[in-house]
Amino acid sequence: MAKALPIYAVNSSGALAENAPLIVHTRLEEVYRFARYVHDVERVDELHNMRIAAKRLRYTMEIFAPCFPDAEFTKIYNQVKSVQERIGDIHDCDVRIPLLTAFRDASATDRPEYKVGLDNLIAAESAKRDTSYTDFVRYWEKLQKQGFKRQFLQLLVPTDGAERKEDVEIAN
Repeated sequence: MAKALPIYAVNSSGALAENAPLIVHTRLEEVYRFARYVHDVERVDELHNMRIAAKRLRYTMEIFAPCFPDAEFTKIYNQVKSVQERIGDIHDCDVRIPLLTAFRDASATDRPEYKVGLDNLIAAESAKRDTSYTDFVRYWEKLQKQGFKRQFLQLLVPTDGAERKEDVEIAN
């Protein structure tokens, strides 16, 4: 499993809203470290690591949600959640197929009637994996065409001198 990137330059005495963009940005970059593997169906480990990175990003976003504008944040959060879940569907198949195959191979000699059923189950799971993978790649490509990363990064930078929500709440 890929380790989380270290986060440098956090101001330990700074406001939550001051540190949130740096931390969230770092977690976003972790996801994009694995983006080059999205179109390679054989890169199972890298895709799983992308899922773990997306999970870290999602949970980090949940922690820092009060620091960002609601409408924009919610849209991007839901996209990150969808990426994580779609890769999770692929990973579930990647885990089940070898388990089913090993069980079939170990059981088929003693119980030959298992082989047909397990072969069908393995074929169905492989088809589900193919469908899930295609769905994920299409969704990822759609996000990239829509400028997902650019929109995400814009969320991290307050515009027009606007204060972050957390700064406003603390001041009141």
